[in-house]
Amino acid sequence: MGKKFVLYGLAAVLGILCAVVLSGFFMITTVAGSGMEPALSSGDHVLIAKRAYCGKMPQAGQIVAFACDVYGEEGEGRLLVRRVAGEPGDLIEIKEGVFYRNGKPYEDYTREAVRMEDMSQIKLGEGQFFVLSDNRKSVMDSRNEAIGVLELKDCLGKVCFGQKGTGKESKT
Repeated sequence: MGKKFVLYGLAAVLGILCAVVLSGFFMITTVAGSGMEPALSSGDHVLIAKRAYCGKMPQAGQIVAFACDVYGEEGEGRLLVRRVAGEPGDLIEIKEGVFYRNGKPYEDYTREAVRMEDMSQIKLGEGQFFVLSDNRKSVMDSRNEAIGVLELKDCLGKVCFGQKGTGKESKT
């Protein structure tokens, strides 16, 4: 009986230790809002790799998580997930409703064409990146002056896995 008690206790301690260690590397959250549709919908669960960008920049096409204090569809002081559309050194511009990266139209992850408001050309500096919502109707991304161009220190991690949820919004 004593050995079983010790083994159960050891298993519990190891389980807690693993959970603590893994929480330093990963985070699970629930998507709230339609900003990343069709890739991610409200209620979907995502796994965020917190250490994915230690010493390296996110690349165009990747979905990243960052903190946002701007009030919007997703709430205020929330974690946002958006797709990287520009990397350090890139020239970014929205002209005649089309998003350009280095003079070429950006590969579109949306399911419908949405005319975006024009934006003057900017050059991303060292350690900076530009994010866009897949649902271009949502402007809770770098087009919004309150969010603007992000820096590596703003990035909380890379969205590395998404699981379809119930479709019900959850606050995280």
